[in-house]
Amino acid sequence: MRLPSRHLPPAALAISALALLLLGAGTASAATSYLRPNADLSSSGSWSPVGAGTAWGALADNVTEAQAPANASRITSNGSTGYTSVGLTTMPLAGATGIQMTAWVYTANANQTIVDVLTSDAGSRVARGYVASPGWNSIPLAEPLKQENLDDVTLRFLSTSSLPQEIYAAFLAVTYTPSPPRVYWGSWIDGDVYGGLGDAPWNATTWNIFQSHAGRAPSIVHFGQPAPWIQAFAAGPLELTKSRGAIPLIDMSSNGATLAEIASGAKDSYLATWANAVRNYRQPFFLRWNWEMNGTWFPWGKEAAADPSQFKDAWRHFHDVAEARGATNITWVWCPNTRFSGSTALGSLYPGDDYVDWTCVDGYNRGTNPLQPSSWVRFYSLFAVTYSSLLNLAPNKPVMIGETASTEFGGSKSDWIDDAFSKQLPTRFPQVKAVNWFNWNISKGGGRWDWPIESSAPTQAAFSNVISSPYYAGNAFGNLPNWTRIQPLP
Repeated sequence: MRLPSRHLPPAALAISALALLLLGAGTASAATSYLRPNADLSSSGSWSPVGAGTAWGALADNVTEAQAPANASRITSNGSTGYTSVGLTTMPLAGATGIQMTAWVYTANANQTIVDVLTSDAGSRVARGYVASPGWNSIPLAEPLKQENLDDVTLRFLSTSSLPQEIYAAFLAVTYTPSPPRVYWGSWIDGDVYGGLGDAPWNATTWNIFQSHAGRAPSIVHFGQPAPWIQAFAAGPLELTKSRGAIPLIDMSSNGATLAEIASGAKDSYLATWANAVRNYRQPFFLRWNWEMNGTWFPWGKEAAADPSQFKDAWRHFHDVAEARGATNITWVWCPNTRFSGSTALGSLYPGDDYVDWTCVDGYNRGTNPLQPSSWVRFYSLFAVTYSSLLNLAPNKPVMIGETASTEFGGSKSDWIDDAFSKQLPTRFPQVKAVNWFNWNISKGGGRWDWPIESSAPTQAAFSNVISSPYYAGNAFGNLPNWTRIQPLP
């Protein structure tokens, strides 16, 4: 992934011939996006720009193959054998179908130039064209590039004779059928990332900064509320979330009470008061209660490891109290951690289909980060086993990724994001209907994790690119029907 200083903003990464779908629209129509030069790469010195300070600037005319270039800027060869290479903008491919790619090159003379399409400046050649006709010349790719190659796609121009050669414009045209929105996406948006501001949804500046860096408004905002015996239900942050078109995802734990106490009814007065307030609030939200219960780093996880039935009994009792008071606007999210050696068996902790609306999983690629060094784990390897377990437990439930992120240590975080959001989620995890990034540089052992999307310029560029795909829903959920569960997108 090239640095964002070489990239256009996400909204301008590709000029679409047809508008992408909005939520609720009908069948998608074909679209064409134009990936234009945006970086000078390697060169032998035999080519030079005319009318622009860079080769990519000379070639990045905002035209299609049906139009002649509007500017006289161009690149020219000096009569010796050699080459120059330019990088292109990128676009997200998540969920797109019927993809075809064609490089187009505009020349004003008939002196032959060889044009190669490469997976990167030092990468493999995927197409070659011999440009020898005035006007536009096409170079079709036999197979569309994968996301990781599209992000670094390169055009290389090779001079072949002493005759003058001139190229006025070039781009890669990508024709495809865009996906309708399939997946809610969101984040825990922590103000620590931005110099100690408050967290979203409370702090609008924190939300605005994250949204500007992501390049898009989230459809979920993730935050927490204390247990009912510590704090009464607070509608304020849910209203702030809803007012910006997003769905609240609330974490709540049983801190301050044991699972046995909850299951026995010892906390029913608090639970009932909380449930009454939720019913009166009316609007739907996700509730992720006692998450990561298959590990022992939280008190409820230790209790569950000692007696898994206590966890199930406590969950069912809380659910029954809320249902009895008409709090049907709660969408119950059961969210273990990814399975690991020594984790509590998921089947022993699952309360049953009647008590769970969405299953869920949390997982992180810690790589070789010195805060907790392990090994680099790609998205598929991280989630595949637990995802399969969730489908076995509850084959008809939508799946949420409640928390995920990657470190920069041990591999390419930008490539990890590309692979996760553009390839793995759309193709190998089709039942994942919501995904949440953990955007918090949370402290550990005197240091801070590098989870945020802002951990490096390539990482931020990668995230803003992949999340701009229409496969991931925008913020169109501020008026969901009262007293209903949140449904997965089709």
